[in-house]
Amino acid sequence: MSAEEDQAGAPDAAGAAPAAPMSVERDLAVVTRDGTVLRADVFRPEGQAGLPVILSISPYGKDISWLDRYPDHGFELSPLAVWETPDPAWWVPKGYALARLDPRGIGNSEGMLDPLSALDTADHYDAIEWLASQPWCNGKVGLLGVSFYAIVQWKVAALAPPHLAAIVPWEGANDLYRDWTHQGGIYADGFIDFWWQHHFIEQPVLGAPPAVNWRDELPLRPLDDEWYRERSAELERIEVPLLSVGNWGAFHLHLRGNVEGFARARSPERRLVMLTGSHLDPFYTEWGKAEQLRFLDHFLRGEDNGVKDEAPVRLAVRHGNEIEWRDEWEWPLARTQWTKRYLDAGDCSLRGEPPVAQAETSYPSPQGAAAFDAEPVSEPTELTGPVCLRVWVSSSTEDADLFVSLRQIGADGTEIFGIGPRGGPVPMALGWLRASHRRLDPKRSLPYRPWHTHDDPEPLVPGEPTALDVEIWPTSMVLAPGQHLRLELRANDEHMAPLTHGHPADRPPERIAGTVRVHTGPGHDGWLLLPVIPADPSRPPSGVRLRAAPTRAPAAAGATGRVHTLVSEGLWTTELEGYGQISRYPDREEAIAAGCERARRSRVVHVVHHADGSVDEVHDHGAELG
Repeated sequence: MSAEEDQAGAPDAAGAAPAAPMSVERDLAVVTRDGTVLRADVFRPEGQAGLPVILSISPYGKDISWLDRYPDHGFELSPLAVWETPDPAWWVPKGYALARLDPRGIGNSEGMLDPLSALDTADHYDAIEWLASQPWCNGKVGLLGVSFYAIVQWKVAALAPPHLAAIVPWEGANDLYRDWTHQGGIYADGFIDFWWQHHFIEQPVLGAPPAVNWRDELPLRPLDDEWYRERSAELERIEVPLLSVGNWGAFHLHLRGNVEGFARARSPERRLVMLTGSHLDPFYTEWGKAEQLRFLDHFLRGEDNGVKDEAPVRLAVRHGNEIEWRDEWEWPLARTQWTKRYLDAGDCSLRGEPPVAQAETSYPSPQGAAAFDAEPVSEPTELTGPVCLRVWVSSSTEDADLFVSLRQIGADGTEIFGIGPRGGPVPMALGWLRASHRRLDPKRSLPYRPWHTHDDPEPLVPGEPTALDVEIWPTSMVLAPGQHLRLELRANDEHMAPLTHGHPADRPPERIAGTVRVHTGPGHDGWLLLPVIPADPSRPPSGVRLRAAPTRAPAAAGATGRVHTLVSEGLWTTELEGYGQISRYPDREEAIAAGCERARRSRVVHVVHHADGSVDEVHDHGAELG
């Protein structure tokens, strides 16, 4: 059943009425290659043709309003918005059609749900080509969304649908086993249980029982196999333009995927943006929406808006509770000084040189921990990139699970935290490894990023020291003088709830309850490989930093977001409302010109402020939306 609904006057994300009526067609039939009928909703400017399309597909239910699912999330969204997807009320007035589709077994779509399967991915391909054939479409389809909506983008992009023009995987994994279900080979039951319960049990979205219940299936699949590989992306086959947006605090699911996706995709036009903040806030800020809009405007509408001229990598470098944006040209950074800090169990330190004497320290499992502290730095020290740990351990049992944290410790001894998915404090980096999964794939491993096969466990010999190489997911932080780095090895991650690894069948007491010993010194040299970034004279610091967490500050009624330029003595800052872009120019005229250009590209209003914050000039680039 489909219906046309006149949405003239429907409020947008800021409460303003769209400039033109919105056509809403519901439950349109999308017939897949095997004849199964899936149902789609399409939102578009009424009476307009030549429209690019943004498609979002997930098993969360296209008809479940965001406000019904999570009414207290704090965003300014219209009643048309659904979880983790672009809001039609914001995008349609900008000349886009939005399509939301229920996969098999959800809502009114036929078939049986099997998330991320080959058939599920083929359905995405068919939906893209169906949308491109509609008479109002310009033949270009883009993919945009957070989390699951991003995960599926990597998969379908590898199939190269002819009319897929760009993807924007915003915080999205792509290796089901390593990124999502088994970090380091340890089953991530905490998130799986939470995710399945909240999205498939408590939400009435299923039209038929799922073909695969992950909470039943995953505990039976402890090793990486064809089942996981079918549900993971073939990144090397991706050639479509992509904007991969990751988050330094997106542990247990997304951070690794966004970086690996950027590094391994073959797309000639690809960008990586690494930010910070909670899981959802950045996506819905005016800054986030403007970044999405500019990228899709170029690749779906052909606008010459400067996207192709930008550096391919943009990093939010963390200075404690503040960030400073910086453009780069590759990942990892070519100027990285890979630096080892050696573990010394004698005094539980991290040293610049290998210790000369053998030593060991121990902790009980599953409740204990050991920590190694580096010397405080004497000058600002930036660590940006992937991290690797070589450590020698023995266990009184045949296995050990290592939960590794990198922590930034202030000069006063208090910890400086990152921002986790829910906005709470988290370490600056995490890594995991089950000792019996220590086997490496030499063809896929890199000096700074080990690749474990996870296919043939090798039990430990109780009491025998064994070398382990632990992948620690990428990070970015600057240690200020007096601060230092702490490496922590734990026997569990109960403190990270609900993002935990504690399934009783995966971690039975007879396997993990014992004593873990860390061995250091000659014959057992262990080290932390750190990505030290030297200062680059061609990238001078701006002298201005922003809050690490973007504020939830909706634009005023009728506004589409704003660029603010603050001009002061010898320095100026351009910031897009809700987040920021930092630059330095030598004079006021260049500052204003740059701010105007940034606002024009983002199609928003540019406000120039005096040093005291008062408004000096307003340039209405938002009027160019049309």
